[in-house]
Amino acid sequence: MTLISKKCTASYKSSNSCLQKQSRCVIASNSLVVIILSSLLPVSVFPKSSASVIGSSTCNTNLSVQIAKLVDTPKQFPALVKQSNLLLGYWVKNLSEANLSGFQTLLASALPLNTVAIEKPLSLYTQVWKQAVSPLINFDFNFNNPVQKTETTIDKVSLILISGGKPITIHADSRYQVPEILARSGTNAVAAVDGTFFSLKYLNSNVIIGPVLSQVNNQFIPGNNGENKKLAGRPLVLISPRTASFIPFDPAKHNTLAGVQEEMPDVTDAFVAGAFLVRKGQPSPASIFEGLYGADVARHRAFWGISQEGVPVIGVSTKPVDSVNLGIILAKAGLQEAVMLDSGASTSLAMEGRSLVGYIPRPVPHVVALVPPLTSATNCTLASR
Repeated sequence: MTLISKKCTASYKSSNSCLQKQSRCVIASNSLVVIILSSLLPVSVFPKSSASVIGSSTCNTNLSVQIAKLVDTPKQFPALVKQSNLLLGYWVKNLSEANLSGFQTLLASALPLNTVAIEKPLSLYTQVWKQAVSPLINFDFNFNNPVQKTETTIDKVSLILISGGKPITIHADSRYQVPEILARSGTNAVAAVDGTFFSLKYLNSNVIIGPVLSQVNNQFIPGNNGENKKLAGRPLVLISPRTASFIPFDPAKHNTLAGVQEEMPDVTDAFVAGAFLVRKGQPSPASIFEGLYGADVARHRAFWGISQEGVPVIGVSTKPVDSVNLGIILAKAGLQEAVMLDSGASTSLAMEGRSLVGYIPRPVPHVVALVPPLTSATNCTLASR
């Protein structure tokens, strides 16, 4: 089978140029199917004899890296197509046995298994596949990066940022320091920032202002109706295994689990944050913070959001800053979306069992945490099993 015209070279630019100029440069759709599905399907679908065929697709947790490698090195196509013929046979045969009807439907309709010819650059062809699998994986988010800490100063305000991993929330049974919440959570989260606002009526209370859902206890707790009215328009944070969303809170709709699931059917975590700091890469104007107590006062601030690369970011300011300027700073830091968390005396950040702030913050009952992704070594171990 001829995949690339003999005049096409291995370099990306040369291949792109060749694909544009040649009347027909043929590539195999199976190749991209292999990369996409081997990143999505459980290892149990594959027989032991296919371990060597799966190769780096199973051991690499970052799908975008796999696609980039394929795009950059078209000379790998012949080997990938040969592998795909075997693997696709296993997939089609075993999907029903693995009770993965969604993937079987996808293979039958959205992902053609035949060889196709195109006259467009390969980069456009990969976009077609991104659209085909978008119901299964969101390419706008990347929850597969390692968790890492960064300290920086922007506009004379110092920040501690922790990025990477998968975001979750933890709603504790009482109030604790953030490192203790992580230790008691039963999760493998390695970092966390104090979360949303809570009732100060009782010192040992874990009552949250507004509705809250945490995957750790898998319990949706509605907010107080009187308080909910005051929260209208504030950010409702929704988290699923593959996405995060920040939308205006509607007290009439979002105070039930069913209402939240209408916005995100696979939601695992939800809460109402203090204010939008950054939206679509732009800092929020002062009008956004009207009615938010202390928004114009310089304080230590806690926040979390998503970077322009789709990576989760939690953090704090280690110098006092007002809300408007914090939004400006976070936009400069590269955040695409960011919301204010409980700040002032509650501002706290922890990683690997220790606090990263230079004071003893007020104990809190709620945190946004980061769970590290499976390592390549772990994935390879699973594949061998």
